[in-house]
Amino acid sequence: MAKPKSHRAQQEDVLDRKAFDLAAELPPYVTAYLSSRKGNSTAKTRVSYAYDLRHFFTWLRSSTPQYQDIALSDISAEQLSSLRGADMDAYVSYLWSTGSHYAGVHRKYSCLNSFFLYLIRKEYLLANPLDRAEKISRNESKHAPRVIKLQPQEIPALLDTVEGRGDHIPEDCLNTLTKRQRSALARNRVRDLAIITVLLGTGIRVSECVGINISDLDLENCTLEVDRKGNRRQKIALSDEVIDALSAYLEKRRSITPASELETDALFLSERRKRMSVQTVEVLVHKYTTLIGTREHITPHKLRKTYGTELYNETGDIFLVAQALGHNDVNTTKQYYVEESTENLLRHRNTFQMRDPKNREGGS
Repeated sequence: MAKPKSHRAQQEDVLDRKAFDLAAELPPYVTAYLSSRKGNSTAKTRVSYAYDLRHFFTWLRSSTPQYQDIALSDISAEQLSSLRGADMDAYVSYLWSTGSHYAGVHRKYSCLNSFFLYLIRKEYLLANPLDRAEKISRNESKHAPRVIKLQPQEIPALLDTVEGRGDHIPEDCLNTLTKRQRSALARNRVRDLAIITVLLGTGIRVSECVGINISDLDLENCTLEVDRKGNRRQKIALSDEVIDALSAYLEKRRSITPASELETDALFLSERRKRMSVQTVEVLVHKYTTLIGTREHITPHKLRKTYGTELYNETGDIFLVAQALGHNDVNTTKQYYVEESTENLLRHRNTFQMRDPKNREGGS
């Protein structure tokens, strides 16, 4: 019998269907392009490409008179060959004018560049119109990306709140909970603490978290195997705090019979005894971080950034952080997970001592 697909592989199939459904509205060569990307990108990335290309073709039809009376799927590659650098500059200007952040503009720019290069390889186009366009600059964006994460004092407050200890929940937040919601908090406390501790203590993605199987855990050797992007497995180290939270939950988990045999090995189960979804965990994180009155909108990805920035602050080792987060490119770690901020400068403000502190007073 063939080995059943992993949770991540099943999700990849779902996302691929979504990408090709989106591409069905576009010219056939877009579907061919997405198919060509299957070997070197994730399904989630291909969905993003499908959205980006639909956005570009929609803009092209609305802004160019010659395309306005034809369906998106009927725009030929020959018509694309008339695009010039000025046309691409106009598209980028449109993106900035809608309030897009640098990361979003850069992604669409990269997608189009890859798409045009594919069309050149397949002899649909002779030249890449982006070669004659202006390069995008982070300075053009008024909203430079910043690291949004939990503040240091909010980390223990969050864990204490999930665990039911401490007095971290503002009274006005507590009063918004119904009797049923308070009962659910108490009933799922051990599971929720394990989920948030894993997210916050390992920096794994929420999709990786919900995909964990019991057989992936090796608590005796302090490790967990996760399915990373690109269909690769990585063994990560678990701290004592994470192991304690998982051990407590596993005792309860073993007494729960999953709703189907397919989920027998699933670690985190919903109240319906099914593998928890990404959306459920997102709601869970938002619920608890709202209860402690965080200043920012905290998502599971923000917990990942919290882990990355705190690990870097403690170790100063960007390569260690990249490895822990599963990044292939350390530049990704530098751009999105390392906070070169006043907070970090304050932490080390007395590292460089110009004079011995004992000799400062008295002006000797």
